[in-house]
Amino acid sequence: MQDERGLIEDARSLGGDYYLLKIAAPRNAGAAKPGNFVMVRVSPSFDPLLRRPLGILESRPPYIWLYYQARGRGTRMLAALGPGDSLDILGPLGNSFPEIPGKRVLLIAGGRGIVPLFHYAQVYAERRPLLLLYGGRTRADLQLLDRIKALRLQALFIFSEDGSLGQKGLLTDGLERIVREERADVTLSCGPEAMLARLALMLKGRSLENHASLEALMGCGFGVCHGCAVRTVSGTYRKVCDEGPVFPLEEIQWPT
Repeated sequence: MQDERGLIEDARSLGGDYYLLKIAAPRNAGAAKPGNFVMVRVSPSFDPLLRRPLGILESRPPYIWLYYQARGRGTRMLAALGPGDSLDILGPLGNSFPEIPGKRVLLIAGGRGIVPLFHYAQVYAERRPLLLLYGGRTRADLQLLDRIKALRLQALFIFSEDGSLGQKGLLTDGLERIVREERADVTLSCGPEAMLARLALMLKGRSLENHASLEALMGCGFGVCHGCAVRTVSGTYRKVCDEGPVFPLEEIQWPT
C-alpha cells in the first residue's frame, strides 16, 4: 500500500455516465494484481472527506486505468478532471483473484463488474484458457468491448436485458449452458449483489471452484473503520477492503 500522486494522462467519457482514466502512477502500476483496488481523493481539499474506492481495470507500468460510472458527487467531481490534473491515490489495496493454473476459467461480469475481470484477463489470457460472460441492462452498460475483443479469450458471451446487444436476458440465463458446454472448472465473478446471490444459488453443489469480488461502501480502504463488513455463512463478519474484496462465493451470506 502506497500513497502516490498520480498524473492523469487521458480522460474519456464513454457515454452513459461511464468514464475511463489513464493515470501515470508507477508505484501502484508496478504492484497491482487482478482484483486490487485504489482509494482516490477526488479533490485537493478534504471536501468530500472520504476517498472513493475504484477497481483497477488495467495495469501496464507506469500506467493504471480506472473505469467507473459517475453516480454521486465524488465521482462527478472526478469526471470533471482531465489530462494534466493530478490525483492522490492510495493503493494497491485488497487481495487478488487466485491464479488457478491448469484450469478452464469462466469470468462472469455484470456491468461495472468487468473491471477486475478485465484485469485478470489482461494478465492471464495468454497463459490459460479464459471465457468471459458479460451482461448488463442495456448496450450502454456494456462498455470497453473493443478492448475486451482484443484480449485472447477462448470465448465471449454477451447478454443485455433489453436485447440491445448480444443475447436478450440476464447473464444468468446462459450460465448453466455455458458452464456445461465449455467445461468450466472455475468461475470468477464481479457485479451487483443480486447477480452474485443468484450465481451462488445456481452454482451450489456443482464441482466448481467459485470466487467473487465484492463491491462495498468504504471509509478507509485498509481495515480500520469496519464500514465494509459483510456477513459470512458461519455468522462471522469479513471486511471487504482488506480481507477481500475477493472471497469464495460460497463463504458469503447472500440475501434470499
